[in-house]
Amino acid sequence: MFLTAFLFALIASLLTAILIVATQRFHGQFTLDSHAGVQKLHTAPTPRVGGLALFFGALIGGIGLTGDAQWLWWMICISALPAFLFGLVEDITKRVGVRARLLATIFSGLIFCILTSYQITTVDIPGIDRLLSFWLFSLLFTAFAIGGTANAINLIDGVNGLAAGTSIIILTGFALIAVQLGDKAILGACLVGIGSLAGFFLLNFPRGRLFLGDAGAYATGVLLAAIAIALPQRNAEISPLIGLLALAYPVMETMVSILRRVLRQGSQPGDPDRLHLHSLVYRSRAKWMANALSVPHMRNAMAGLLMMGLPLISVILMLLVSRSSLLIWASILFVCIVYLVVYRKVALLRPLIRLVRKEGLRTTEKP
Repeated sequence: MFLTAFLFALIASLLTAILIVATQRFHGQFTLDSHAGVQKLHTAPTPRVGGLALFFGALIGGIGLTGDAQWLWWMICISALPAFLFGLVEDITKRVGVRARLLATIFSGLIFCILTSYQITTVDIPGIDRLLSFWLFSLLFTAFAIGGTANAINLIDGVNGLAAGTSIIILTGFALIAVQLGDKAILGACLVGIGSLAGFFLLNFPRGRLFLGDAGAYATGVLLAAIAIALPQRNAEISPLIGLLALAYPVMETMVSILRRVLRQGSQPGDPDRLHLHSLVYRSRAKWMANALSVPHMRNAMAGLLMMGLPLISVILMLLVSRSSLLIWASILFVCIVYLVVYRKVALLRPLIRLVRKEGLRTTEKP
């Protein structure tokens, strides 16, 4: 059953992705993503409606599920619709504001909580757990966490394969834990999600013929957050912090980006820049490796491949310490330290504040 659902999702996503790329001359005036922009690393206009491949993969793959797995999958899909639709409109029109998209992702979180009754009710921190014991606080906290995750996945969607590859790695980790627990519903949802992402991934990596876009990134983020919340809710022996560890890389990227933009004079937290870790890797280590291997055209993909090491570390740790909140906190701290060390190493940084003030982020620098 699960293998069939996975294959349905993979084939439907792949065929949709191929169709989008093959017909771009007909819809390109609406769907092509310009290569102009301070945070963009591609060199030619590329379709940014890869979210449609995920949509059809999710739709067809879900048909292959049954029972509790099918129920959970459709609840996640229904919940993701506001985030997906607002993202798709932005992908096509480029006129949906950041605030509207953020609210749409949070609304998706509210829908998920209401439809499934799954909410974050504990994080194993006494003071916060007391607040989470109140239903309304728990509801809003969970919705905000889902919205934040959706935006975090969108934030790391900057080089070929990174957002989709990171998400596939995380879902694979969740699937392995579901196998250990015998939770077939979570396993089924993970496999359909992996299949939907994998079909798109084949067109996105390594050459970047199709981009995930806001619709795909937001919907993927909702899926990851939903699984991260549902897994410990359905299996009490698993730490409620398991999702935070799995998502440590995109969450850390988001927090550092917000801090960096707040420190930059005259900047807003939602303003784009070119100091994401994947951007720095693209301009340094990936460039050096691609040139050393005599494949300079693979520089973008090389950056994505290098960056996938961070979510891989998180998932390996998650599989080892999934039942202990104390060890998970230690693992989260470890991943954060690794991220900051790599960031400093790659960027050849002095302290972050000095970088922001002295370098001015160099937003006009070319790759």
